[in-house]
Amino acid sequence: MAKRALYSRDEILDAAVLAVRDRGHAATVADVTKLLNAPSGSIYHRFPSRQSLFVSAWMRCVRQFQSTFADLGIDDPVEAIVETGLQIPRFCREHPAEARTLTLFRYQLLMADPPAELAADLEVLNVPVSEHIAALTRRRYGRITQRRLELVALACRDTPYGMVRGLIGGPIPAWLDEPIAAASRAIALLSDKPGQSG
Repeated sequence: MAKRALYSRDEILDAAVLAVRDRGHAATVADVTKLLNAPSGSIYHRFPSRQSLFVSAWMRCVRQFQSTFADLGIDDPVEAIVETGLQIPRFCREHPAEARTLTLFRYQLLMADPPAELAADLEVLNVPVSEHIAALTRRRYGRITQRRLELVALACRDTPYGMVRGLIGGPIPAWLDEPIAAASRAIALLSDKPGQSG
């Protein structure tokens, strides 16, 4: 009979997220084992390398954030875009350790040399966000074009993230939601034709 692992995958990833909260990019496997009060073998039994461990923790945080888009329940397409944008400060406020973990890697750089055992999962990691932005674009404009996709992404992803990025890992003040919503709404109301206002 195989010996039961003392620590589950999720327990190890929880500790990795806490290590990142405390030490940022400097977090190590030793930090994780210290938090778990576990030997390093417990980590390497499930994750072959430091990169595998922290990329796995990052991926779990990405999926946790993506789950906030599941069903916003808003009929108006512009307000659905705004509400999507507001998920960013809310998530960062409610899950500061996970939000800080999300800043560990940039997807494009990570994909240049992904851990082999995670490469396939990384390939499709951003599909839910791409599909959500495409659905919002279709609701807002009817037909999808590259400019329309870029406007919606700017409204619901890039601008809100840019407005909270410097605060991630610390307190995200509630008052910030109002200017984020205003910026998202203003972009979402823009015309899809260059040089024209909404």
